[in-house]
Amino acid sequence: MSVPLIRPAAAVLGAAAIVLVGAGAASAHECINISKQNQAAGVQIVFSGDDFSPIWISSGLQKRIDAGLVDLDTGDGFRGLIGIDFDGDSVVDVSSFIVGPDGEIPPKAQHSGAPCNGVVNIQAYFTCMDG
Repeated sequence: MSVPLIRPAAAVLGAAAIVLVGAGAASAHECINISKQNQAAGVQIVFSGDDFSPIWISSGLQKRIDAGLVDLDTGDGFRGLIGIDFDGDSVVDVSSFIVGPDGEIPPKAQHSGAPCNGVVNIQAYFTCMDG
């Protein structure tokens, strides 16, 4: 992904996460594993970067949706990884966590690691990509 797409990517990631988890856990999109080589590994749903629509859903998540355990309109019941394809090539460009209490990894954990390595706050991710 080229650097000019990174700033819009932050907005897309935030919007998708908010749509997925609802207002109660809007901060869930704050973490990215910057060291993860394959951003698609483990994602349960992939959103299009163009219109935020789901373009792929894992069979396990689809079963939970069908059983009424996950509501895609509100995000209720979902915990896991979301992926976003920004450039339309059907490859996840970035993934983010929707886990932990209230869908969030605690802020202290987000900011405690080494800069530009491991699980980092999304602002740190974009700072690392710019540098």
